[in-house]
Amino acid sequence: MLEKITNGTRIKISQTGTEVTFSPGMITGGKLTFDCGNDRCISYYLEPLLMIAPFCKYPLNVKLEGITNAPCELSVDAIRATWLPVFNKFVFASDVPEIKITARGYKPDGGGCVILTLPTIRTFRPVQCKTVGKICKIRGIASVSKVSPSIAYRMIDAAKHTLRDYIADIYITVDQRKGASGGNSPGFGLFLTSETTEGIIYHGEAVSKPKDEQGNPVVPEDVGHVAACQLLDQIFAGGCVDTTAQALAVTFMTLCEKDVSTYLFGPLSAYCMYTLRNLKKYFEITFKIDHWDELCDDKEQRLGSNEKVLMTCMGIGFSNLNKIVL
Repeated sequence: MLEKITNGTRIKISQTGTEVTFSPGMITGGKLTFDCGNDRCISYYLEPLLMIAPFCKYPLNVKLEGITNAPCELSVDAIRATWLPVFNKFVFASDVPEIKITARGYKPDGGGCVILTLPTIRTFRPVQCKTVGKICKIRGIASVSKVSPSIAYRMIDAAKHTLRDYIADIYITVDQRKGASGGNSPGFGLFLTSETTEGIIYHGEAVSKPKDEQGNPVVPEDVGHVAACQLLDQIFAGGCVDTTAQALAVTFMTLCEKDVSTYLFGPLSAYCMYTLRNLKKYFEITFKIDHWDELCDDKEQRLGSNEKVLMTCMGIGFSNLNKIVL
C-alpha cells in the first residue's frame, strides 16, 4: 500500500524472509484502490494513511476493501469517531477529511469497503488541549449483516441497561446491511461513543465471534454489555483524547510548527509508548510528561483516573516537501 501512494519507493526482502530493506520515495497520494485481505482489519491500514496523508503531493482518495469489524481490533467506526477529531485539530484545510463505510465486512470472508478522503497541508498547527469537560451525551451504532435485525435491538437493550445509571441522553441507531453492502460473512457488533461539553469523544465497542470459530458463541446481550463497559472504562481513563488515538496525537505534536503543543492524556497505552520511542529515535524529540494530579486542583483530582498526564513538546517544524513556498 505504501508503495502505491509513493514514487520511487524500493522494498527488498531477503531470501530468508527475515530482513526487509525499505527505501522511501516521495509521497504522491492521489486516487487508488487497495485490497487489504482478510487477515487484518482495514483500520490497520487507515492508521499509517492518516499519519502520512497530510504530506502527500495530491489529496488522498483511497478505496480499501477487506474487514471493517473484527474482534480484538480497532474498527473503522472507531478510527472515524476518535482519530478524525484529533486529525482536525492539527490540520487546517478547506477540504473536510472523511471516512465512508460503503459495505461492512466481518471475519472470516470480509467483503467490506471503505472510502478514505484526506486533504494535504504544508505544516501542522500547534495545539493546546487541556480541558476535558463533562459527558453530555452517548451515541452508538448497532450494526448487523446477514443476521436477524432483532439482534441489534437486543444489543441496544443490554447496553442501555448497563449505562442507564450513568446518563439519560443515550441514542443508538441500527445499521442493517443486506446483499453486497453486508459483506461476505454474517456478523453483528455495537459501537458506542460519548461526547463531552468540550467536544472530546471516547469510544467503546464489541463484535461477535467470526463464523465457524471454535468456542462458545457470543450472544447479543454480551456484546452490548461489553461495549458499554469498555465505554465506561474509557470515560474513567479520561484525557482530551481517546486512548486509541494517543499515538496520532504525539506524532502530530512532534511534526507541527516550531511551537509548544500541550495535550492532556489518560493513562498512556503501550502503543503510545512505542510511538514515543520511535519519535525519539527518528526525530530526537523528547516529551515533557507531568502528572496531572500535581497540576490540577482537588476537585479535578476526584474525576476519573489518577494516572492522567500532561504531554508537552516543541514541534520540529516539519513541512510538506511537495508544498514548498519559494
